[in-house]
Amino acid sequence: MKIERVETAYYRLPLEPMGDAGHGAIDTEELITLTLDAGGLTGHGYSYTIGRGGRAVRSLIDDDIVPMIVGQDATDIRGLWELMWQRLLYVGRGGLASFAIAAVDVALWDLYGLSEGRPLYALLGAEAREIPAYGSGVDLPKSLDGLLTQTEGFLARGFPGVKVKIGRPDPGEDERRIEAVRGLVGDDIDLMVDANMAWDAEEALERGRRLEHFGLYWYEEPTIPEDVAGHARISREMDVPVAIGESLHSPHEFRRYVDEKAARILQIDPITNGGITASLEALKMADSAGLSTSSHYTDELSAHLLCASKDPVYLEKHAFALDPYLEEPQLVTDGRVRPTETPGTGLRFDKEALAPYRAS
Repeated sequence: MKIERVETAYYRLPLEPMGDAGHGAIDTEELITLTLDAGGLTGHGYSYTIGRGGRAVRSLIDDDIVPMIVGQDATDIRGLWELMWQRLLYVGRGGLASFAIAAVDVALWDLYGLSEGRPLYALLGAEAREIPAYGSGVDLPKSLDGLLTQTEGFLARGFPGVKVKIGRPDPGEDERRIEAVRGLVGDDIDLMVDANMAWDAEEALERGRRLEHFGLYWYEEPTIPEDVAGHARISREMDVPVAIGESLHSPHEFRRYVDEKAARILQIDPITNGGITASLEALKMADSAGLSTSSHYTDELSAHLLCASKDPVYLEKHAFALDPYLEEPQLVTDGRVRPTETPGTGLRFDKEALAPYRAS
């Protein structure tokens, strides 16, 4: 089944103004959609960014990857991933290359599911199961009242966990916000915090210790992803598990974290990690090391992938929800999600909903 044609489109989706300590202010999501034709079938993939770099991702696909893969065997998903990775090695090994590779890889897995008549989780050798979901806002700029209102919305949807951004300049302000959220949700709801790489390891450790007594479920991205040793130190010296993964752009980066015991929860994102193929490798590493798993964004794809993990503790329901632009938004029932049963990924964009936001 030879790849005959690959087409992309680029969109700028407006977001409610939001932000975090690492990425700053965010008001736009860039979405790159991709269709791949082979054997009379069309696989659908996508990539995304938080408002910067999306045109470069699309250009990398159109100008470099498409000429590389047209005419290749669409069923050789692993081989095509390796081909794209190797040919982009000089300018890649992560970053934009991983985002571009991911769009193609997702489409190839979707095409595989369509050709086999099976949903993605079944292609991975997994069984469908319910995955607990947690509510996640990009909420550092929100007032305390706004943060609590958001949290009340998460509770109303039945989420058994909620996550709050930290990284205010005044550590005491972070403390007061976490204390207020803990007071609102009570002891039976899991509470996570996310620093978005705001500090060096020393400050991250100090800031984390100030919040430990609130019974945190995990401490996410306390320092930059390049500092594996720093994460390992935080993991050793704090009782709260370190969670990381959204800013790791290849299986090789996950391997360092696993080998150096630098995290206790690995979070997959099949776009930022470099595709379904790459995220699946990360899940296998977690299983072998006895680590728990979760996800970042990519709700619909991750519901399938986490079914293939031994200990999937949570799926993230993110503030960037694609629901308004999907033909079939993901269902949340009693705070839990299940993978779709349609062949392939089950992820299809509503072209009419996206049309006003198409850009060049």
